[in-house]
Amino acid sequence: ELDEDKNEYIKETRSTGKPALIHFGYNIFDNDPEIFQQSIETSVDPNYLIGYGDEVILMLWGETQFSENYIVSRDGYLFIENIGQVFVNGLTLEKLENKLFRILKKVYSSLDPSNGSATTFFDVSLGSLVLRPMRVFVLGEVGQPGAYSVKSSTSLFTSIYYFRGPTKKGSLRNIKLIRDKKEILEIDFYDYLLTGKQINDTRLQRDDVIFIPQRGKTVTVNGSINRPAVYELKKNETLKDLIKIAGGLITTTYNERIQIERILPPNERNKVGVDRNLIDVDLGEILNSKNDFELY
Repeated sequence: ELDEDKNEYIKETRSTGKPALIHFGYNIFDNDPEIFQQSIETSVDPNYLIGYGDEVILMLWGETQFSENYIVSRDGYLFIENIGQVFVNGLTLEKLENKLFRILKKVYSSLDPSNGSATTFFDVSLGSLVLRPMRVFVLGEVGQPGAYSVKSSTSLFTSIYYFRGPTKKGSLRNIKLIRDKKEILEIDFYDYLLTGKQINDTRLQRDDVIFIPQRGKTVTVNGSINRPAVYELKKNETLKDLIKIAGGLITTTYNERIQIERILPPNERNKVGVDRNLIDVDLGEILNSKNDFELY
Protein backbone atom coordinates (compact mmCIF):
# COMPACT_ATOMS: atom_id res chain seq x y z
CA GLU A 1 0.00 0.00 0.00
CA LEU A 2 2.75 2.43 0.99
CA ASP A 3 4.85 1.56 -2.04
CA GLU A 4 1.87 1.93 -4.35
CA ASP A 5 1.00 5.31 -2.83
CA LYS A 6 4.61 6.43 -3.24
CA ASN A 7 4.68 5.37 -6.90
CA GLU A 8 1.44 7.25 -7.56
CA TYR A 9 2.94 10.34 -5.96
CA ILE A 10 6.09 10.14 -8.13
CA LYS A 11 4.05 9.47 -11.26
CA GLU A 12 1.82 12.50 -10.67
CA THR A 13 4.77 14.71 -9.78
CA ARG A 14 6.63 13.84 -12.99
CA SER A 15 3.60 14.31 -15.22
CA THR A 16 2.57 17.70 -13.82
CA GLY A 17 5.85 19.08 -12.54
CA LYS A 18 4.10 19.89 -9.24
CA PRO A 19 3.94 17.99 -5.95
CA ALA A 20 0.87 15.76 -5.66
CA LEU A 21 -1.72 16.82 -3.09
CA ILE A 22 -2.16 14.46 -0.14
CA HIS A 23 -5.43 12.93 1.02
CA PHE A 24 -6.14 14.90 4.19
CA GLY A 25 -5.83 13.05 7.50
CA TYR A 26 -4.43 9.67 6.48
CA ASN A 27 -0.78 10.37 7.30
CA ILE A 28 -1.52 10.79 11.02
CA PHE A 29 -1.70 7.00 11.33
CA ASP A 30 1.96 6.57 10.38
CA ASN A 31 2.98 7.01 14.04
CA ASP A 32 3.38 4.27 16.66
CA PRO A 33 -0.10 3.39 18.05
CA GLU A 34 1.30 3.18 21.58
CA ILE A 35 1.83 6.96 21.52
CA PHE A 36 -1.93 7.48 21.51
CA GLN A 37 -2.74 5.15 24.43
CA GLN A 38 -2.91 6.01 28.11
CA SER A 39 0.64 6.09 29.49
CA ILE A 40 -0.36 4.56 32.83
CA GLU A 41 -2.93 1.84 33.13
CA THR A 42 -3.03 0.73 36.75
CA SER A 43 -6.66 1.42 37.64
CA VAL A 44 -10.02 0.57 36.13
CA ASP A 45 -12.02 3.34 34.49
CA PRO A 46 -15.22 3.95 36.54
CA ASN A 47 -17.20 3.75 33.27
CA TYR A 48 -15.73 0.36 32.38
CA LEU A 49 -18.51 -2.07 31.40
CA ILE A 50 -18.23 -5.51 32.96
CA GLY A 51 -18.30 -8.43 30.56
CA TYR A 52 -17.39 -12.04 29.90
CA GLY A 53 -14.15 -13.18 31.54
CA ASP A 54 -13.87 -10.29 34.00
CA GLU A 55 -12.94 -10.99 37.61
CA VAL A 56 -15.21 -9.66 40.36
CA ILE A 57 -13.92 -9.65 43.97
CA LEU A 58 -16.57 -9.62 46.69
CA MET A 59 -15.65 -9.05 50.34
CA LEU A 60 -17.75 -8.96 53.54
CA TRP A 61 -16.29 -8.09 56.94
CA GLY A 62 -17.54 -7.38 60.43
CA GLU A 63 -20.17 -9.73 61.89
CA THR A 64 -20.01 -11.78 58.70
CA GLN A 65 -16.66 -12.39 57.02
CA PHE A 66 -16.47 -13.50 53.44
CA SER A 67 -14.05 -13.07 50.52
CA GLU A 68 -14.41 -14.67 47.11
CA ASN A 69 -13.35 -14.11 43.51
CA TYR A 70 -15.81 -14.73 40.66
CA ILE A 71 -15.40 -14.85 36.89
CA VAL A 72 -18.21 -13.52 34.70
CA SER A 73 -19.60 -16.36 32.59
CA ARG A 74 -20.01 -16.22 28.82
CA ASP A 75 -23.70 -15.47 29.39
CA GLY A 76 -22.85 -12.52 31.64
CA TYR A 77 -23.62 -14.11 35.05
CA LEU A 78 -21.89 -14.53 38.39
CA PHE A 79 -22.78 -17.57 40.48
CA ILE A 80 -22.67 -16.60 44.16
CA GLU A 81 -23.15 -19.24 46.84
CA ASN A 82 -26.42 -18.86 48.80
CA ILE A 83 -27.55 -16.32 46.19
CA GLY A 84 -27.54 -18.05 42.83
CA GLN A 85 -26.98 -16.50 39.41
CA VAL A 86 -26.66 -12.71 39.17
CA PHE A 87 -26.63 -11.03 35.76
CA VAL A 88 -23.84 -8.43 35.63
CA ASN A 89 -22.98 -8.03 31.96
CA GLY A 90 -22.81 -4.39 30.82
CA LEU A 91 -22.87 -2.92 34.36
CA THR A 92 -20.38 -0.33 35.59
CA LEU A 93 -18.66 -0.98 38.92
CA GLU A 94 -21.01 1.46 40.70
CA LYS A 95 -24.13 -0.22 39.30
CA LEU A 96 -22.71 -3.64 40.15
CA GLU A 97 -22.09 -2.54 43.74
CA ASN A 98 -25.65 -1.23 44.09
CA LYS A 99 -27.15 -4.39 42.62
CA LEU A 100 -25.12 -6.75 44.81
CA PHE A 101 -25.91 -4.71 47.92
CA ARG A 102 -29.67 -5.00 47.27
CA ILE A 103 -29.33 -8.76 46.81
CA LEU A 104 -26.90 -9.50 49.64
CA LYS A 105 -28.79 -7.58 52.34
CA LYS A 106 -31.70 -9.99 51.85
CA VAL A 107 -29.41 -12.85 52.90
CA TYR A 108 -27.16 -11.01 55.36
CA SER A 109 -29.49 -8.79 57.39
CA SER A 110 -26.57 -7.27 59.29
CA LEU A 111 -25.65 -5.45 56.07
CA ASP A 112 -28.87 -3.42 56.07
CA PRO A 113 -28.54 -0.11 57.99
CA SER A 114 -32.35 0.25 58.03
CA ASN A 115 -32.43 -2.50 60.70
CA GLY A 116 -30.25 -0.37 62.97
CA SER A 117 -26.51 0.13 62.77
CA ALA A 118 -25.02 -2.16 60.15
CA THR A 119 -22.56 -4.66 61.64
CA THR A 120 -21.45 -6.18 58.35
CA PHE A 121 -19.82 -4.23 55.57
CA PHE A 122 -19.02 -5.12 52.00
CA ASP A 123 -16.83 -4.09 49.12
CA VAL A 124 -16.84 -4.95 45.41
CA SER A 125 -13.84 -4.52 43.15
CA LEU A 126 -12.61 -5.75 39.79
CA GLY A 127 -9.54 -7.94 39.52
CA SER A 128 -6.52 -7.42 37.31
CA LEU A 129 -8.10 -9.50 34.55
CA VAL A 130 -10.02 -6.42 33.38
CA LEU A 131 -6.68 -4.86 32.37
CA ARG A 132 -5.76 -7.73 30.06
CA PRO A 133 -5.72 -7.13 26.30
CA MET A 134 -9.03 -7.67 24.53
CA ARG A 135 -9.88 -8.75 21.01
CA VAL A 136 -11.75 -6.54 18.54
CA PHE A 137 -12.41 -7.00 14.83
CA VAL A 138 -11.65 -4.55 12.05
CA LEU A 139 -13.35 -4.89 8.66
CA GLY A 140 -13.82 -2.87 5.50
CA GLU A 141 -11.31 -0.62 3.75
CA VAL A 142 -8.23 -1.33 5.87
CA GLY A 143 -4.83 -2.73 4.93
CA GLN A 144 -5.15 -5.82 7.12
CA PRO A 145 -8.72 -6.65 8.17
CA GLY A 146 -9.16 -9.17 10.95
CA ALA A 147 -8.82 -9.52 14.73
CA TYR A 148 -6.64 -7.16 16.77
CA SER A 149 -5.54 -7.34 20.39
CA VAL A 150 -5.89 -3.93 22.05
CA LYS A 151 -5.58 -2.53 25.56
CA SER A 152 -8.67 -2.54 27.74
CA SER A 153 -8.50 1.27 27.89
CA THR A 154 -8.81 1.57 24.10
CA SER A 155 -11.58 3.76 22.72
CA LEU A 156 -13.01 3.84 19.21
CA PHE A 157 -10.81 6.81 18.27
CA THR A 158 -7.55 5.36 19.62
CA SER A 159 -8.26 1.91 18.16
CA ILE A 160 -7.86 3.29 14.64
CA TYR A 161 -4.11 3.67 15.21
CA TYR A 162 -3.69 -0.06 15.86
CA PHE A 163 -4.52 -0.94 12.26
CA ARG A 164 -2.84 2.19 10.81
CA GLY A 165 -6.14 3.76 9.82
CA PRO A 166 -8.14 3.24 6.64
CA THR A 167 -6.58 2.84 3.22
CA LYS A 168 -7.03 5.77 0.83
CA LYS A 169 -10.20 4.02 -0.36
CA GLY A 170 -11.65 4.06 3.15
CA SER A 171 -13.73 6.77 4.83
CA LEU A 172 -12.51 9.00 7.65
CA ARG A 173 -15.92 10.63 7.99
CA ASN A 174 -18.10 7.61 8.74
CA ILE A 175 -16.28 5.05 10.93
CA LYS A 176 -18.82 2.64 12.41
CA LEU A 177 -18.87 0.65 15.66
CA ILE A 178 -20.89 -2.57 15.62
CA ARG A 179 -21.68 -4.38 18.86
CA ASP A 180 -23.78 -7.52 19.17
CA LYS A 181 -24.63 -7.29 15.44
CA LYS A 182 -26.03 -3.75 15.84
CA GLU A 183 -24.48 -0.49 14.68
CA ILE A 184 -24.40 1.57 17.88
CA LEU A 185 -22.62 4.73 16.70
CA GLU A 186 -20.32 6.29 14.13
CA ILE A 187 -17.53 8.83 14.39
CA ASP A 188 -16.18 11.52 12.08
CA PHE A 189 -12.37 11.59 12.36
CA TYR A 190 -12.32 15.08 10.83
CA ASP A 191 -13.85 16.33 14.10
CA TYR A 192 -10.67 15.27 15.88
CA LEU A 193 -8.28 16.49 13.17
CA LEU A 194 -9.88 19.92 12.87
CA THR A 195 -11.07 20.68 16.43
CA GLY A 196 -9.27 18.22 18.71
CA LYS A 197 -12.63 16.92 19.96
CA GLN A 198 -13.37 13.20 20.05
CA ILE A 199 -17.10 13.48 19.48
CA ASN A 200 -19.13 10.28 20.05
CA ASP A 201 -16.04 8.45 21.29
CA THR A 202 -16.69 5.39 23.44
CA ARG A 203 -14.75 2.67 25.23
CA LEU A 204 -14.48 -0.55 23.23
CA GLN A 205 -15.69 -3.90 24.52
CA ARG A 206 -14.54 -7.40 23.68
CA ASP A 207 -15.52 -8.64 20.23
CA ASP A 208 -16.61 -5.20 19.02
CA VAL A 209 -16.46 -4.71 15.25
CA ILE A 210 -15.01 -1.54 13.73
CA PHE A 211 -16.15 -1.13 10.13
CA ILE A 212 -14.58 1.28 7.62
CA PRO A 213 -16.85 1.90 4.61
CA GLN A 214 -15.63 3.22 1.27
CA ARG A 215 -14.63 6.87 1.09
CA GLY A 216 -17.53 9.15 0.24
CA LYS A 217 -17.72 12.28 -1.92
CA THR A 218 -14.15 13.39 -2.62
CA VAL A 219 -13.09 16.90 -3.68
CA THR A 220 -9.62 18.34 -4.37
CA VAL A 221 -9.00 22.01 -3.50
CA ASN A 222 -5.92 23.88 -4.67
CA GLY A 223 -4.69 27.42 -5.13
CA SER A 224 -5.21 30.34 -2.73
CA ILE A 225 -6.41 28.30 0.23
CA ASN A 226 -4.64 27.63 3.53
CA ARG A 227 -4.58 23.85 3.30
CA PRO A 228 -4.63 22.51 -0.28
CA ALA A 229 -5.43 18.79 -0.19
CA VAL A 230 -7.87 16.08 -1.18
CA TYR A 231 -10.88 16.05 1.17
CA GLU A 232 -13.78 13.74 1.83
CA LEU A 233 -17.11 15.52 2.17
CA LYS A 234 -20.38 14.32 3.61
CA LYS A 235 -23.41 14.31 1.31
CA ASN A 236 -24.83 17.57 2.64
CA GLU A 237 -21.53 19.49 2.73
CA THR A 238 -21.07 22.26 0.16
CA LEU A 239 -18.48 24.75 -1.11
CA LYS A 240 -18.62 26.83 2.08
CA ASP A 241 -18.03 23.70 4.17
CA LEU A 242 -15.06 22.73 2.01
CA ILE A 243 -13.44 26.15 2.44
CA LYS A 244 -13.86 25.90 6.22
CA ILE A 245 -12.44 22.36 6.35
CA ALA A 246 -9.47 23.45 4.21
CA GLY A 247 -8.50 26.15 6.70
CA GLY A 248 -10.15 29.09 4.97
CA LEU A 249 -8.98 31.43 2.22
CA ILE A 250 -5.66 33.23 2.37
CA THR A 251 -5.75 37.04 2.57
CA THR A 252 -4.78 37.56 -1.08
CA THR A 253 -7.44 35.27 -2.56
CA TYR A 254 -9.33 36.74 -5.51
CA ASN A 255 -12.96 36.08 -4.53
CA GLU A 256 -14.75 37.17 -7.65
CA ARG A 257 -13.84 34.05 -9.58
CA ILE A 258 -12.99 30.50 -8.69
CA GLN A 259 -13.01 27.61 -11.10
CA ILE A 260 -14.50 24.19 -10.50
CA GLU A 261 -13.42 21.32 -12.69
CA ARG A 262 -16.14 18.66 -12.58
CA ILE A 263 -15.80 15.11 -13.82
CA LEU A 264 -19.07 14.15 -15.48
CA PRO A 265 -20.87 10.86 -14.76
CA PRO A 266 -20.83 8.35 -17.67
CA ASN A 267 -24.42 9.04 -18.83
CA GLU A 268 -23.71 12.78 -19.20
CA ARG A 269 -20.39 12.19 -20.98
CA ASN A 270 -22.17 10.34 -23.75
CA LYS A 271 -24.52 13.29 -24.33
CA VAL A 272 -21.94 16.08 -24.50
CA GLY A 273 -18.94 14.12 -25.78
CA VAL A 274 -16.53 15.25 -23.03
CA ASP A 275 -15.61 13.72 -19.68
CA ARG A 276 -15.48 16.95 -17.66
CA ASN A 277 -16.40 20.62 -17.74
CA LEU A 278 -15.24 23.85 -16.11
CA ILE A 279 -17.54 26.04 -14.02
CA ASP A 280 -16.75 29.65 -13.08
CA VAL A 281 -18.21 30.73 -9.75
CA ASP A 282 -18.35 34.15 -8.07
CA LEU A 283 -17.11 33.10 -4.64
CA GLY A 284 -17.58 36.54 -3.08
CA GLU A 285 -21.27 36.49 -3.91
CA ILE A 286 -21.69 33.09 -2.30
CA LEU A 287 -19.73 33.97 0.84
CA ASN A 288 -21.73 37.18 1.36
CA SER A 289 -25.15 35.57 0.99
CA LYS A 290 -27.16 32.63 2.23
CA ASN A 291 -26.62 30.88 -1.08
CA ASP A 292 -24.20 28.02 -1.43
CA PHE A 293 -22.80 25.83 -4.17
CA GLU A 294 -23.24 22.07 -4.25
CA LEU A 295 -20.17 19.96 -4.94
CA TYR A 296 -20.00 16.49 -6.46
